[in-house]
Amino acid sequence: MTQKVALIRNPASRLNCKQDNEFEQIAREWLGDKYLIPSSKNHVSDIIAEFANQNIECIIIDGGDGTISHVMTEIYHSYPADKMPSLIILPSGNTNLIAKDIGFGARGAPALRRIKKIVEHGRLPKAVQHRYALKVEWPDKSQKAVLGMFCGTAAFTRAIQIAHEPTILNRFPHDWAVGVTIIFSFLKFLSPKTRDEWMRGDNIQATLNNNASIKGNYFILLYTTLHSLSHGVWPFWDNRFQKDGINYLHVKAYPPRVLSACCAFLLGRIPSWVKSSDFYESGKLQEINLKLGQKMIMDGEELSSDKDCRIKLSVGPRFSFVRL
Repeated sequence: MTQKVALIRNPASRLNCKQDNEFEQIAREWLGDKYLIPSSKNHVSDIIAEFANQNIECIIIDGGDGTISHVMTEIYHSYPADKMPSLIILPSGNTNLIAKDIGFGARGAPALRRIKKIVEHGRLPKAVQHRYALKVEWPDKSQKAVLGMFCGTAAFTRAIQIAHEPTILNRFPHDWAVGVTIIFSFLKFLSPKTRDEWMRGDNIQATLNNNASIKGNYFILLYTTLHSLSHGVWPFWDNRFQKDGINYLHVKAYPPRVLSACCAFLLGRIPSWVKSSDFYESGKLQEINLKLGQKMIMDGEELSSDKDCRIKLSVGPRFSFVRL
């Protein structure tokens, strides 16, 4: 028996801005009214709620990390925990970190034809891999919980704000934009005033796994439930492929040899001096309660803390992703 399949396409995603007539034709002929183009975030919520009512078992997401994060969030709030649909990710956004790790491996009309063939032959369940979502909650319940896969704050927030500047966002495709952002960030480091501002970091208070606590100024904090990032970048160590848990990196203010460490992380290498330094800490955690000085960025989207500057991260539900 073939599974019930639907497709959500974000027309604003970078690679979807150009009309793809072949993709449109295949999608409409195959899926009919199960091929949907949301007009807003609220529309996504309505679409997923209807998918849950119709027991849609597989959702194709044609978009970037922000689109994936929003769809996962609405699935979490609309579907029963034991009946969540599998996901197929077509990388079409400005940022595609999730697709690099767990995406289908192709996009556009060729990907859609391949998916249709897999569905018609009943092979969808055999092509599945699993990842846990990263869940963000607000202690004062001012917002509903959201899901994603990668987030960070402090220097990470500053770097993403650079990446979102029109000079970069509107002129460079994603892979180029990453490189340009790194260059721009490095150039800002050449200014003594800016370098001191970044290196001084932000004041952070946190409790890890309801046990250990940290307090003080931190240069950067990063969290992910992914198993790999783009181009071999991997700034984490210890228990990388543990089935569940959040990979984390905490770097204290004014870390020694920070540019050397960043270059190593970009190459997927962890020098022994980083592991032995008191300024750099990485590992796995199940949850962390944070008190932040500024916004957190998750999958390219800004998240504000509650009125008391608090935000909570924890391991979310496990999702099934269909891959080539």
